Amino acid sequence: MAELNKIVILGGGERVEKIRDLFSRAGSKVAVVGLKEDYTKELVDADLVLEDLPPGDMETKRNVLRNCDKKTPPKTILATTASSGITELASAAKRVQKFVGLNFTFNPFEDKCLVQLTRGWQSSEETIQSCKALAEKVGAVTVELEDSPGLVLDRVLTTVINEAAMMRMSKVASIEDIDRITKLCLNWPMGPFEFADTIGIDKVVATLELLSQQLGQQYLPCRLLRQMVAAGQLGKKTGKGFYNYK
Repeated sequence: MAELNKIVILGGGERVEKIRDLFSRAGSKVAVVGLKEDYTKELVDADLVLEDLPPGDMETKRNVLRNCDKKTPPKTILATTASSGITELASAAKRVQKFVGLNFTFNPFEDKCLVQLTRGWQSSEETIQSCKALAEKVGAVTVELEDSPGLVLDRVLTTVINEAAMMRMSKVASIEDIDRITKLCLNWPMGPFEFADTIGIDKVVATLELLSQQLGQQYLPCRLLRQMVAAGQLGKKTGKGFYNYK
């Protein structure tokens, strides 16, 4: 099992900063580089390269991973934070045995992190175990998954949000009462509408679209969610979603 001492993260933003801080706890050398910078100079001695680029632009992801494959030594593991298409990205990178999905979710209420560690079709056991050992070294909880659209968390959560939105459209109950019921009876920290506003309603719709394309029409996003995206009411990041934040 390989030691992962130098980690390069391609991307930027709040989540990348949290991932960097997490890996730094293990004493790893962590470099965060944006695509506008010359990131290739950081790749020559990397043990793990993790891309965290915007989820919608798969072609950019493929091109970056192809470049990483050319510029890194054979020992380097390539990884993506994507919640789907792990096998396809591995094929683009041409490093199928040393490719893995590392999807990070940070609990907003506690100092905890979940890593959905996802196998591509040909990911080696050594690759999986090396990444698992690194994640557990920094105190993250890991679950090993097979490559599937939305993995576990996104698939469960967006499906619940979609159903809650359909109940609201049918006037079964108010937004507040649906959230109150789920928090009270399921012991959730937030209700489905609060989760939607926190995640971003545009991201919820994008995930549901992906699920419906690959798994069936039962995952199609409801009209209410589509209308909110069209109106720019995306949740906390725009100041208005199912609730107001201004």
